Amino acid sequence: MAKIQWNKVTWYSKLIALAIFIVLPFIFFYCGVRYGTAAGYLAASQAAHPFATASSSAAENGGIEYYRNPAEWQTDAQNAAGGFSIAYPIDFDTQDNIVLAPSVDWRLDANGVPGVRYFTLTVPSAFEPQTNFVDATLTVGASGNAAAVAQCMETGVSSGPFAATSTAAVNGIDFTIFQSAGAGAGNYYDTTSYRTIHAGKCYAVEYTVHSAQIMNYPASYGLHPYDQQKIDSLMQTIVGTFTFTQ
Repeated sequence: MAKIQWNKVTWYSKLIALAIFIVLPFIFFYCGVRYGTAAGYLAASQAAHPFATASSSAAENGGIEYYRNPAEWQTDAQNAAGGFSIAYPIDFDTQDNIVLAPSVDWRLDANGVPGVRYFTLTVPSAFEPQTNFVDATLTVGASGNAAAVAQCMETGVSSGPFAATSTAAVNGIDFTIFQSAGAGAGNYYDTTSYRTIHAGKCYAVEYTVHSAQIMNYPASYGLHPYDQQKIDSLMQTIVGTFTFTQ
């Protein structure tokens, strides 16, 4: 058997060297293009979805900073007819009443007077996991009905204890705040209603916190009471972004 001489230049060694010299640059060029494409896609994706990065960072830090910083939230821009804007965390479900269909649920205890519920936001139970927190709902409604305007600052008559407790200025808007509490079948509903009259309409910015009686669940679930201060602070911060646009 012939012995291979590694240090000897042959015609096939020249051919292999030539092939490597020609092919390697193309391989490096292809890899560079693929890397540039991937990096560009990632940058474009982060630019198009800036809240995805914020939410991931918030999740790693327990969500505390993100939910305290309305500057990073989504702003609802579908309510030109309602004449207002409001901001909210992007991971909460929202619904706009594009059809502007009148209903009597535009605010709590509207006494059958119709209005429009322009906006609905829902905070899911996952926001306070392993607790008796069920959900929280925030709505923005308004009515230009004469009866609605006349009753705007009156206490309710059919939804349990409901009374004006204080006033507050939100972005230059003077609100009267009403509180209501209700219970049924082991569930509790605490509602805070911010009301004001603007441009001939009664506006109600309300949030209801829904919780359940822990004793209704097996002890094996290991539930503990939800952080009421955390939820109230979040909802008040959302209300604090409300402003009129016309």
